Amino acid sequence: MSDETAMERRCAAHRDKLKGEPFASIVPARTPELKYHGDIGRAKSAVGYTEWRSDGARGGEIYRRTADGWELVYRVEKGIRDTELPWKGER
Repeated sequence: MSDETAMERRCAAHRDKLKGEPFASIVPARTPELKYHGDIGRAKSAVGYTEWRSDGARGGEIYRRTADGWELVYRVEKGIRDTELPWKGER
């Protein structure tokens, strides 16, 4: 049995395309699913975006470029409330 979440499975196909800017987001509910960002704020907005009639955040993954490649910073499951986003309360 795999402990992999549905969001991990949906984002997995895009991980090998990561490059370029210091941050990237993979959002399965967006086209294109993979986008690059100059700062983490835009990546958080992409993943945590909530439409006014929706049932929570779009969900996805945020990566940071490191000397060794890419590092997962946040994973947000689709439908999570904005008050439960993993970066809420961080300084």
